[in-house]
Amino acid sequence: MMESEASRHAEENKKLVGNNIAALRKKQKLTKGLLCDMATISKPTLNGIESGKGNATISTLTKVADALGVTVGDLFNPLSDK
Repeated sequence: MMESEASRHAEENKKLVGNNIAALRKKQKLTKGLLCDMATISKPTLNGIESGKGNATISTLTKVADALGVTVGDLFNPLSDK
């Protein structure tokens, strides 16, 4: 029972992180290709993260967060409309 709740929580976090990255990228008017270049990751990797289906490493999330000018922690929290 605990495992399925943990799995559900992990899936929710992947969707939240993916949605946040997509929203930040669009807010900064960055294409996927440009963000990939800035973060030195592949387009399939970014597509997987933004869709909530990929399992990103901490290293990859750090590269993306740095490219977007946010912290990795910011990616796990609901974005404000500041």
